Amino acid sequence: MSKVAKIRGVFSRARVLRRFFRQVPAPHVLLSASRSSALVARWMGIPSFVIADYEYANSSFYRLTRSTILHPDVIDPKAFFASGVDSGRLIPFSGLKEDISLGSVDLKDVVPHRFPQLENDALVRVLFRPPAEMSHYYKPESRDLALHALGHLAEASEAVVIFSPRYEWQLADLERFSWQNEPLVLEKPVPFVSLLMGVDLVVCSGGTMLREAAYLGVPAYSILKSRIGAVDQHLASIGRVDLISAPEELTRIELRKAPPLVPMSTNPHLLEELAALLLRHVSGAATIASSGRASA
Repeated sequence: MSKVAKIRGVFSRARVLRRFFRQVPAPHVLLSASRSSALVARWMGIPSFVIADYEYANSSFYRLTRSTILHPDVIDPKAFFASGVDSGRLIPFSGLKEDISLGSVDLKDVVPHRFPQLENDALVRVLFRPPAEMSHYYKPESRDLALHALGHLAEASEAVVIFSPRYEWQLADLERFSWQNEPLVLEKPVPFVSLLMGVDLVVCSGGTMLREAAYLGVPAYSILKSRIGAVDQHLASIGRVDLISAPEELTRIELRKAPPLVPMSTNPHLLEELAALLLRHVSGAATIASSGRASA
């Protein structure tokens, strides 16, 4: 996909979101993790805050929308500075993005996803996520390593791959190998926590799936060949992620049934802290605007 097509996609999603906001009371501030949302906030003239947990993603769009970037404090801000982000639009926070998306999940209330096609419950279920080949930070080496990983797993008689493609064309990669156990392709969306609780480990080319698996305690292996971000480095340093960088390292993947999950909790109050930060910003902006009208 060309850069022009990607930009068109951002504007298309932004128009849909803009139409939605015409039907409901307009927000005073927007917190998101997407370029289209930041663009809508710019159109509406409201401040936008973007949660970013990968410092090597292109930040130019957020500069144009004058968004404030919130990031885990394990990330060195120098990486953002290098991409042109002004220090005044950069706010670190204690914790991880998953403290928001998963921090309130009670695993006792979640039913693990069942795969009725898999009759052999003894098989180790490997959730496999290939590279984001249309991302700006993609490197072809990630695809090469992913293919080596698929070949390695195809030969494992004790495992079955549950393939979660990012794009339809990636399904053809499965046909390259002779499988001891035929892989299962995820063709429909599955609630993510339920999906993770229904597998034994995750092999993933970076991304949110890797970090959410690590957060919940699912054994997680990264096969990303782009620059490894500070969050993934941090998760590796505490034993939550295994960073695999070469085909000969694939033997480190332990094909065994999942241990009991032990979720992390790096900052259970993160959502409240970010909400308070946004409210202070809105209140401060309203005070400045009121003072400006009074002096006029």
